[in-house]
Amino acid sequence: MRPQSTRDAWESFQSGEAATVRPQILTSWRRARSNGVDPQRLELTRADIDAQSPFVRAARPVLLKMADLLVGSSTSLALADADGTLTWRWESESALSRALERAEFEPGSRVGEPTAGTNGIGMAQMTNRTSLVIGAEHYKEPWHEWACVASPVVEPISRRVIGTVNVACHAEDANHLLQVAARTLVDGITATLRAAATARQLRMLNTHLSFCGAAGPVVTVGQRTMIVDNAPTELRLNRAGLWSIVVAAGPSATEVTLHDGWSARLHPVTRGRLHDGVVLVLERDRRGSCAEQHGISPLATLSPLEQAEFKVINETLADCGGNKSEAAARLGISRGTLYHRVRRYRLG
Repeated sequence: MRPQSTRDAWESFQSGEAATVRPQILTSWRRARSNGVDPQRLELTRADIDAQSPFVRAARPVLLKMADLLVGSSTSLALADADGTLTWRWESESALSRALERAEFEPGSRVGEPTAGTNGIGMAQMTNRTSLVIGAEHYKEPWHEWACVASPVVEPISRRVIGTVNVACHAEDANHLLQVAARTLVDGITATLRAAATARQLRMLNTHLSFCGAAGPVVTVGQRTMIVDNAPTELRLNRAGLWSIVVAAGPSATEVTLHDGWSARLHPVTRGRLHDGVVLVLERDRRGSCAEQHGISPLATLSPLEQAEFKVINETLADCGGNKSEAAARLGISRGTLYHRVRRYRLG
């Protein structure tokens, strides 16, 4: 029996029969089927884009430098945001531009795997790894003439994926240089982002790294930056909310209660002040209330009026940089009353 070609495998899969392809491609095909992606038609959904996002501003010059080397090679370079929406595209020749437009591969198109099925950007977004998709490995048949390799870009300070780089060409022209180009572009973008980091952000990162390997997950948070490593998903971390808890606790606090049964030990980047950010070493809170031990947020036990007061105090303290005297004056209450509210809502 002759080996099954990728096209034969695609047809077998679509008809419900066994398909012999790379395991990661088969897994992606199965996800696409479970998501109800149409394999025959494009009909991509559209989304608004930010063509001047920090990611695009940092990445575009790096890609344009590479573009000078690709003129005449029938190659396309593209960027997608963290949600899998195409935000920027360049191609080496006008014929390629027209072909990509017919393929609906253009800024604003949502090419993430949940809506577009198996493709380089979609797989890179799902796996956080460089992904190569050639010809009939694409879930959508109209993309079978293309090859693409995509690599996620990790912001060097926050350590979160902020977008994806994609290099594409006609399937018959695919070779290992696609992956080399994608990796080179990611390295260049990462270097650009690191060079643009402020001294404060670098201090936060260095301090954060010094606590990695501690007894629990580590999160470092500041007024505009959050760095996360292996934090439990149930915490649903939000930088603004986490920062408000830290500010309310104040620079002398050593521990705060979060929610869902978690607490954190606090380690300011600069001793005695919050301005440079704070490292939080997370741990299960064994001292919390029965509600907290069962994963219920402390806010859930408050009345609507108390919840509103809680949020106002948090926001005011954050606006005042943790200065309780200024926050009390702005709120129109005494410092004693403010301290009582802080203790009551277990903010520190």
